[in-house]
Amino acid sequence: MKKPSIVTFIFFSALYSAQASAAQFESIIKAFATPAKADYNVMMWEDTQKIKGIKWSWPYYESGAHDHTMIGKTKVGKDKNPNIGDTEVRIEGSRMNLNSIFIDINMEGENPSKKQINDLFGAGKVTKVPTPCDEDEFYSYSVATYKFQKSGYNPVYIRSSASWGASGAGGTGHEIYYDLPESCN
Repeated sequence: MKKPSIVTFIFFSALYSAQASAAQFESIIKAFATPAKADYNVMMWEDTQKIKGIKWSWPYYESGAHDHTMIGKTKVGKDKNPNIGDTEVRIEGSRMNLNSIFIDINMEGENPSKKQINDLFGAGKVTKVPTPCDEDEFYSYSVATYKFQKSGYNPVYIRSSASWGASGAGGTGHEIYYDLPESCN
């Protein structure tokens, strides 16, 4: 029997770590997605106060002094290796409104399945949406786009991208938008 490689070990450790922290980012969806019966279509900076488990570099009301951006840190999973699951959350917006959220998880593994999207963002209907941006290069990179609708909220779009190398290094990024992005950047 062949001994598992370090890449296999890191992949499964990261996958287990991500699954162990079910719905870790549910509060992000609740702060970002607009309520289904609302007469508005974007959320305000004050709504970021609803987000749990993130250590922000500055409070929401200072976002204007930082190019209308908030940056925070957290960890996905319970792996003792500080690099596996090390996560940066970045929220961008205009002077008053939130526009998008970026979640970059170091050494997480591959693009998530629909179930794993629910594990990260909570209960909701997940539909894979084909876009020109989607890629699946078996060896090193993939991009997938999902429509995510939590009960009682309007849908948001999550574009997930993953990269990995021979050493096992890499990560997964999740970009959350109100509308399907027009560009792949």
